[in-house]
Amino acid sequence: MRSTTALYLGSFAISSSFMMVFPLLPALQDRAGVPTGQLGLVAAAGFVAALVAQLVVAPHADRGRHRVVIGGAVVAMAASSLVYVVVPTLTGMVLARIAAGMSYGAFIPTAIGLLVRAHPEAPGARIGRLQALNLAGVAVGPLLAVVAEMAIGVVPTLVLTAVLTAAAGYPVLTHRFESMGVHANTHGEPLWRAIGMLRHRAVLAAALMVIAYMLPIGAYDALYPVFMKDLGAPDWLLGVALALFAVPAGLLATWAGRYADRIGAFRAGARGGLANVSIIVLYGIITSPFAIAAVGLVESGGQAVLGAAASAAMGFAVPGRRAVTAQGVGEASGTVAGALIAIASAPLYAWGGAPALFFVTATCTLLALVGGWALGRSAQPIEDRVPSPTCAPSPSTISASSPSPSRVPATTPS
Repeated sequence: MRSTTALYLGSFAISSSFMMVFPLLPALQDRAGVPTGQLGLVAAAGFVAALVAQLVVAPHADRGRHRVVIGGAVVAMAASSLVYVVVPTLTGMVLARIAAGMSYGAFIPTAIGLLVRAHPEAPGARIGRLQALNLAGVAVGPLLAVVAEMAIGVVPTLVLTAVLTAAAGYPVLTHRFESMGVHANTHGEPLWRAIGMLRHRAVLAAALMVIAYMLPIGAYDALYPVFMKDLGAPDWLLGVALALFAVPAGLLATWAGRYADRIGAFRAGARGGLANVSIIVLYGIITSPFAIAAVGLVESGGQAVLGAAASAAMGFAVPGRRAVTAQGVGEASGTVAGALIAIASAPLYAWGGAPALFFVTATCTLLALVGGWALGRSAQPIEDRVPSPTCAPSPSTISASSPSPSRVPATTPS
């Protein structure tokens, strides 16, 4: 219990720290003299750093180096806020996003992989709780940043962010996590072999679900503040909109994980993703920033279901010795997709405005979602489970060639 609680608090620390910086980006952009056309570069730098961490750093947790990976992630996120203070230029913004990307890329797949391996009987429920704390940070961070900026200014707010990140992440820095099967694969495996997991139907299907989840995030990450300001949104509405977006997802995340456990990860992901696509299309049509904030509440629920289902789908595909590595591969797939849409978002927005940006995003999201669901219909795990360290080993662990019918996910979207 203490191990899972520490992971939940670490997730909150990292997400709240990142989101405290997010509403400050317009002020940081002005302070650094960065033109809007280069914001895509800043966002893409974070995605590339996350990709490296997901494929190179996170797998070390499967080799017994879990404390270094997740503790280092908390330290990197705290340091990223200070980089904005010390280097107030485009280079500083890029370096700060690299540190933040490394943090997310290392922590999230490691935490999810540890939860999958420790609770193979119902990983979705634990993943949902982790995401609930992550989204709680998403809700709290922007509001705290807006209030702090108004009270003490941008630079002191960034310093405060670093201090609060270290304080909230303290349990992660001190806990040992022996109860979570952390030494399941002490020999590790080379990078090319980890990426090669995508040749398996179940892993590819789960990766496509992750991509469907990450594509809208990539588009929003680069331009959401600019998009809202162009619609005439006051500064306070940006912080409120970001917080409101996280509230339904945070409240629904635990239920979403249980929902994925109950009806099957691919089926749950298809339902949540289809709801998202319709909302993304609306973003390209609606011109009121207040209506955008309200509609975001609906998308938030869909993202909660899709996010928990995508991670649970990868946990179904690879539930044992390579659980963290597989989660890293899935997250990396989503990161690549998010980086590509982030790079394309500024030119798309400059060329065709909100309709071009969001219609393209919706189309790409739908294609990934349909592909993941179609492949997932006959998906089977590619390795046996590692028996939960909290339970006695069972002689009937799942076989890659003969999965238990109760663990094969339902895959029809209706």
